[in-house]
Amino acid sequence: MTLPSHAAVKQFWPTSLYAFAWQEHADEAAGIISYLYQLRDEQETNIASGIAPGAKSQEGLFESDFDLLDRPNEGIQKLKAFIQQSIKEAVIHANRSTLDPSQLNVQIADSWYHITNSGGFHDSHFHGHCSWCGIYYLRIGDSGERKNSGAPNGGNRFYSPLWRGGNFQDFGNTYLSETSVDPPISDGMLLLFPSYLMHSGLPYEGTEDRIVISVNSRTAPTSKK
Repeated sequence: MTLPSHAAVKQFWPTSLYAFAWQEHADEAAGIISYLYQLRDEQETNIASGIAPGAKSQEGLFESDFDLLDRPNEGIQKLKAFIQQSIKEAVIHANRSTLDPSQLNVQIADSWYHITNSGGFHDSHFHGHCSWCGIYYLRIGDSGERKNSGAPNGGNRFYSPLWRGGNFQDFGNTYLSETSVDPPISDGMLLLFPSYLMHSGLPYEGTEDRIVISVNSRTAPTSKK
């Protein structure tokens, strides 16, 4: 319904998720995946980063160090450029800015891969020391809705940043009742979200590994000359 003519509404503190499709995914994915398996085989431990091992499954999950997109691999560098450009466009839209993307500098503060199978998962968490985060779905494998309407197999779940009416619930705040969302995912998709948003990597099992690349970013206008 529409509001009566004597009423007005203004919304504050929206939480936006942005999805971008990489046009070069079909050409580059196989090479990147091969490279990531090479890195995985060189790791001494499953969680090479050593970060928050208690929030991650001890089996079925491989995580790299946090400098993945700094590595001199051609496919990785092409993907990095796509991610940086996408972040620029999301930041400009989220801030209702009139800047051109070329006027922004995006620093990839952290970047790493997850190779997951056999029930591997990452418990709920948020990312610090950055403003926007991203997950690039290199290969989703058998991720998707379960037949019994349970949690998706291997998706990412995002949790509402709002307390639901001070924990009181009635019809007046029914619009806040959706406390989590499981966005649909696909190969070649980059999902960007603000760093304060709690999220988790749900347990995954499939005939092939689920492979994602994650990033933390910081953005600033370029210096004027």
